[in-house]
Amino acid sequence: MKRVLFTMIFLLSIIDTKVSAQEMDAEYTINYLNKRTTEACKIFSSKKDIRIEFYSNGNPVRIDYVFPSTIDFENGITYSPDDQSISIKCYEKAGKQVERNILKNGSKLFYDRSNLLVNCTGEDCDAIVTAMKHLIQLYAVDDYERSKPFEEN
Repeated sequence: MKRVLFTMIFLLSIIDTKVSAQEMDAEYTINYLNKRTTEACKIFSSKKDIRIEFYSNGNPVRIDYVFPSTIDFENGITYSPDDQSISIKCYEKAGKQVERNILKNGSKLFYDRSNLLVNCTGEDCDAIVTAMKHLIQLYAVDDYERSKPFEEN
């Protein structure tokens, strides 16, 4: 009886860990980030890239296409208190890989970074940086998983 109980508890702990890991997918992370962005900015994902849309008076004015495999997720994702944004930078060797479309004049330019405009203070900003790193890693690192909350860096 003790052995059956131990086995059941063990199996339940494994199942709980797998369920938690699966909840931290791209959709969950995008929703987490969008709850913390300003109204001037929203983030979206597709199969190949991450799209950051910027708005003025509710109208889209700029779209940045971020290609996760070019992003330095270890050192290139930081919070800038001056800009109140999360900076997302490409690997130095990747160069300018962020495609920026200015909708008003139809121009397409390439940059080595993009910014996600956020509302945060203190440790909340660290959690947003962790979430952005997690999102990039979901795209760029095979078999990457995370099961602990973003607040637990």
